[in-house]
Amino acid sequence: MRMKLAQCLQTAIGLIAAVAITAHAQDDGARDLVKRVLDAAPTAPLTAKAKLTSDRGWVRELDLSRKHMNDMDAVYMEVTAPMDLKDTRFLLFDRIVGKDEQFIFVPAIKRAIQVSSETRKQPFLGSDFYVYDMVRPEFDAYKYSFVGEEDVGGHHCKLVQSIPKNPEADLYGKTIVAIDPTDLIVLRTQFFDPEGKPLKVWTVEKIEKIDGQWTPIIQKMVNLQEGHQSQIELQEIKYNAKLLDEQFNRSYLTR
Repeated sequence: MRMKLAQCLQTAIGLIAAVAITAHAQDDGARDLVKRVLDAAPTAPLTAKAKLTSDRGWVRELDLSRKHMNDMDAVYMEVTAPMDLKDTRFLLFDRIVGKDEQFIFVPAIKRAIQVSSETRKQPFLGSDFYVYDMVRPEFDAYKYSFVGEEDVGGHHCKLVQSIPKNPEADLYGKTIVAIDPTDLIVLRTQFFDPEGKPLKVWTVEKIEKIDGQWTPIIQKMVNLQEGHQSQIELQEIKYNAKLLDEQFNRSYLTR
């Protein structure tokens, strides 16, 4: 867009205005597409088993439950293996409006603590996923624009760039998300550090429709700067599971 504006400056003011109007329309379109993806996300109660692996050789196994309640997605995760991490538990409140919250139960100290802003920037169970990556970013905290199109995982995607309005409060300088505008699913996210350098790439390696819901079965996160990667695989996925609200209470972490 900057090159196009430079060319316009060399021609006519009227052409500059036309390009500016087009750019504004594209930004609105990108924002609308992201909003439609968020609105299309499954809300049915879900249970699954997850296997988190790394190319460094370790494996973590987790039980996962998710329920949409009180205008938020509540997610409960419990580590079942290996033994040195067993019974570590997470509770995530991913709110549509308002501040997200994350809690962790640490077996060694036998209490649940709220995850601080700094802790959210730490690796999730030693992986290339950050705790920060476990919840959706606040929609209105970003500026959106289209930056191209690309085929990703057999889907023709639009590339949407998201830049934080308050860079100091964000872990990433920007992200570029590959969205299938027909099925309204995200197939890849490219993360850039605050200096604008490529940091990580998250990719859906396998996606299936289960009970009518597009579900990412295998997700991979590659850390480009550190040269290693991690993968999450969902197993035994069950939608419309019967889940009690009590399971998503902080007191449940310390039961």
